Amino acid sequence: MIRILTKSINQIAKKPLLVFFLYAAGFVLSMLVARPFYLTFLNEANTSVALDKLVTDFDFMIFTDFFHQSQNAFRPFLPLIFTLGMVYLLLNTFFAGGILDATNQYKFKFPRFFEASAQYFGRFAMLLIFLFIFLMVLVSLAGMFFFIFAAIAEGGSEKDYILWMIPPVLILAYFVGFVVIMGDYGRVMLFKSTTLSPFGAFWKAFSYIFKRPTAIALFWLIIVLGIILSVVYLGIDSLIGMHSGTTIFVMFLVQQIFVFGRTFLKISTQVAAKNYFEARPVELEKVILVAETEEEN
Repeated sequence: MIRILTKSINQIAKKPLLVFFLYAAGFVLSMLVARPFYLTFLNEANTSVALDKLVTDFDFMIFTDFFHQSQNAFRPFLPLIFTLGMVYLLLNTFFAGGILDATNQYKFKFPRFFEASAQYFGRFAMLLIFLFIFLMVLVSLAGMFFFIFAAIAEGGSEKDYILWMIPPVLILAYFVGFVVIMGDYGRVMLFKSTTLSPFGAFWKAFSYIFKRPTAIALFWLIIVLGIILSVVYLGIDSLIGMHSGTTIFVMFLVQQIFVFGRTFLKISTQVAAKNYFEARPVELEKVILVAETEEEN
């Protein structure tokens, strides 16, 4: 498992243009929300000291009170965030084919990347629909666990309630992670086989990772690396802080470096799935051999 992860990281490290392009795409999408959100925030804060308090030392109570008072100004951002979220999801689905193809190429080239992305997008999009339906089923199932544990915690203290909510949250996280892993391996299977249908890839991916817990462990190992990156960022933020224009700018640069690192790890999940499948392949399509016999005269 470590060998596969190391191989995947090395493959991506040799294609920095790929990582930078995907980082830049995510940055542009985030700025479409961040800039108008920030301007609205400044306009609503006006002469209030709330902004200064949040910059120097983030306070959740001040944050929630501020948004409660200014909820009408920020309400239009909800459909915008939802729309950009869908665009981001579709872009990730579109670029997945290019990412898988790039690992087979000695040198990364944008024309080849976009050609591969367009080639597999239709089948990957159909797989995404099946995954979404399956996710809704699992989320509904996880909701039942929330009701069960909430009923058990009823009458207890706030601390007891939080502790009882941990199991259903972990169950929900596992379900979501399982669907994400299915998506990675389903796309790998569609990439490997031109005749496999998206529905067939959905079921084969389910069976494949259900029988191979190390595939799930590999995914969560990459997630843990991402969590470690976030912890390191928070540590740097606590040391530098954002007390002036200079420190805010420095922290912005540090933040973007860590976003670039998370983009790298996100690509790693798809590439690692490809390398794992190549190390432990299964039959994706049945090969029918037709024997021709000659009739004796």
